[in-house]
Amino acid sequence: MTVRFEKGINKDNALLLCEWSNKEGKAFQEQWMGSRISYPLNYDKIKELENIFSIFDKEKFIGVVQEVCIDKDKIHIGRFVIDPRKTGLGLGIEALREFMAFIFKDEAIKSISLTVFDFNQKAKKLYEKLGFEIDEIIETPKLKYIMRKYR
Repeated sequence: MTVRFEKGINKDNALLLCEWSNKEGKAFQEQWMGSRISYPLNYDKIKELENIFSIFDKEKFIGVVQEVCIDKDKIHIGRFVIDPRKTGLGLGIEALREFMAFIFKDEAIKSISLTVFDFNQKAKKLYEKLGFEIDEIIETPKLKYIMRKYR
């Protein structure tokens, strides 16, 4: 497995991402996109996202991740999704591990945070495996956690 990243997303891959997400449904989209972007997903919504990175396994597009907020010495990531047909193969943990290494190459960055819904225990366990810890609990409208990993 050779996971790599490219800044941005081309139209073909954006349309593929829409196909995966829309096939899985509204709850799936909310799980990885949050509630600010309405369902169903389309190309126009994706092309508006800044600081998005395409994830590849060798040359095959397998997902995206976004630097949602960059604030001095910390970065909040989100919109992390792997092709649902590729989950369970270790690609998610490898992609996130590599993306964290990429972010921490910048010596000024001291922490990375992300948000995960309580009902998404599979993702929460993946983040814990990589050293993220619950930093904040948000109880409305759905229980979710801000998790943080320090350098």
